[in-house]
Amino acid sequence: MNEAMRYYYPISVLTLLFGLTSAYGQVNLTDMSPASTDSIQKTKIRYFSPGKGGKDKVWDFSKKLGSKGVSQVIFMKDSLGELSIIEPNKISYYRTISDTLILDGSESQLEKREYVGGKFSKKFPLEYGDSISRNFRCEGMYCGDHPFREVGTTVYKVDADGFIVLAEKDTVRNVRRVHTIDSYSICMDINYEALDTAQLTQIIDERYEWYIPESQYPIFVDATSTTYYNMEAIGTTKYAFCNLPESLASDYITPEDENETDEQDNSFEEEPQTPDIIHYKIDIKGKTIHMAYGLDEDATITTIVANHKGMLFLSRQWTQEAGQDYSVQIDCNGLRSDVYILYINVNGKVYSEKVTI
Repeated sequence: MNEAMRYYYPISVLTLLFGLTSAYGQVNLTDMSPASTDSIQKTKIRYFSPGKGGKDKVWDFSKKLGSKGVSQVIFMKDSLGELSIIEPNKISYYRTISDTLILDGSESQLEKREYVGGKFSKKFPLEYGDSISRNFRCEGMYCGDHPFREVGTTVYKVDADGFIVLAEKDTVRNVRRVHTIDSYSICMDINYEALDTAQLTQIIDERYEWYIPESQYPIFVDATSTTYYNMEAIGTTKYAFCNLPESLASDYITPEDENETDEQDNSFEEEPQTPDIIHYKIDIKGKTIHMAYGLDEDATITTIVANHKGMLFLSRQWTQEAGQDYSVQIDCNGLRSDVYILYINVNGKVYSEKVTI
């Protein structure tokens, strides 16, 4: 690769990564012409710690792009402007309202979801510092005869900007990172008269997505999802994807053996192979949660306070260098006295505590 290709101006990034004329290029969903179709290659990569937010960040992905599986994502827009994103075994349906992308529902072989009034997805253009919180409700059907309901909160923030370094030191500039938290409860086989809300299943999804401003589909996705029953953590899954045009994927993606052990990818279980780098103690004083902690390594930390119905009330993210005798206070004075989940994500490893305030 010659030297002139090592530094891209914004318009070059758009052309090279999501080329204006290539078959895999146009992923600006609202600008797709009526009745148009497009696609992109979605590659599973190793999960990685997302790193801290802020201005003028540098994300080095040059060593994180070993492929653990590849699929094709197809984008379709009908004559009414409805958007469909088709992945293997799943279709999601979107629409746009002004500058906002709304998720209306999805379906797969096992389940069908419909979001009442739509679920907030993204607001464009992405501006550093933008933050939005929205509640949502989903009515669904599992295996055709098991109704379920999801109720929760989406918290969305454009928490960082900067540039990405790919293989061969190629640089993607004008990148915005979106940090999204979905906290929600699931009730299966709904019987409202007999419903015991203390027995709901809760899920907390934390997702980071990297975008160039001209695109409405992310270059990278990095996520964790933790499930709770009766407010006790069952387990956490982690995953990451890279989305590139097929014509460029071979330049940056290195295939890996599907049977190769990946200490950072984990199934739906605890992670004994991942050492604890945080050592903490929780103390409740009135309606304030006090967490004293030490770190063996530098870390990005997210804390979330949510209730048994999956409603998210408080969230905070910060970075900390390795060291001891740190402390943080979480002020819950705006919440009623009750039992809550305290979620703590440290470089992708999730800890959970049941707290009474």
